[in-house]
Amino acid sequence: MFKNRVLLVTEFINPPYDEGIKKTVFQLFDILNNHYQVKVICRYGSDNYTNIVQVKTNKIFLSLRVNKEIKSFNPDVIIYFPFASSTFAGFIRHSVLSSYKRSARSVLLAMQPKPLKWWQKLIIQLIKPSIVLTSSPLLQSMLDNMKVKNRLLPLFTDLSKFYPIADKAVKRKLRIKYGIKNEAFVVSHMGHLNEGRNLRSLTKLQNEGCQIVVVASSSTPIDSKGPNSIKQELEESGIIIIDRYIENIQEIYQLSDCYIFPVIEPNSSIGLPLSILEARACGIPVITTDYGSVKQYLDNDFGSIFYSTPEAFVDTICLVKKSDLQSFQQTKVNGLNEIFIKSINNIIES
Repeated sequence: MFKNRVLLVTEFINPPYDEGIKKTVFQLFDILNNHYQVKVICRYGSDNYTNIVQVKTNKIFLSLRVNKEIKSFNPDVIIYFPFASSTFAGFIRHSVLSSYKRSARSVLLAMQPKPLKWWQKLIIQLIKPSIVLTSSPLLQSMLDNMKVKNRLLPLFTDLSKFYPIADKAVKRKLRIKYGIKNEAFVVSHMGHLNEGRNLRSLTKLQNEGCQIVVVASSSTPIDSKGPNSIKQELEESGIIIIDRYIENIQEIYQLSDCYIFPVIEPNSSIGLPLSILEARACGIPVITTDYGSVKQYLDNDFGSIFYSTPEAFVDTICLVKKSDLQSFQQTKVNGLNEIFIKSINNIIES
């Protein structure tokens, strides 16, 4: 019988799990579900689990139904995982949820920093959670300045799904499946098809003989600033855009020769991009800007991560092409999984 009762509150815990925050919240639920007595309260949830409760409530979870669910479950720990990350409203929601069971340890997971006014920072200092977990060094610095207890946390990668494919015949079949030429040097990118991802920088590589493949998440049309114009521009340069849900997304990494992460803007991705971890788990090299906590957690990952500015992408891809692609399969990603699980367990059981 599990001793600790953990309440996880979030907005979405329903498929498709095709972007970083949705994947992370489900992985967190899966890990918690295997170690503790868990209940989930969410706005949109999967019907496959009896301990996931969907509620219709206002924007800040101020609700008799939510109050009743929390009091009946009587959690030892309340974890709130907002999809909008560290907004002022997110801290207010967390405070409301914590008020339903004040003796419970309160944890906020926030993947990105968000701008806050001076008076909002003052209020947050009064209603702050027991601890904030984040993968973003920038957000960690902001929290330190507000004197909010926090801890840097890596993300979890499903290694049963993301793993290297050494057989060239399998790789060739995957390229046929997705209509990609077998002889091409394939460079892939996963994520939202929007202005903030700096995707136009990839046209240089396409023009230099690479085949760029961009897989957009299903939520892209909602949060994009102009996906149609970007899509058209990229496709006209020869870049392949896949903007449908791909259940076996690992196959795109596995058919690729390299993964690229061109993002510069701090709020255009979560602090530790999950796609970089997935690419490394699949044994392919990564070209990335010096973003978030990538360098802090992975460094060069046994010589498999090449840090570059967008202006130097062409030169950096030449370095990758000259390398032995079979030498990129050793990775630190499995160690990050252990840190993630240990950190969550320590917080719950402390």
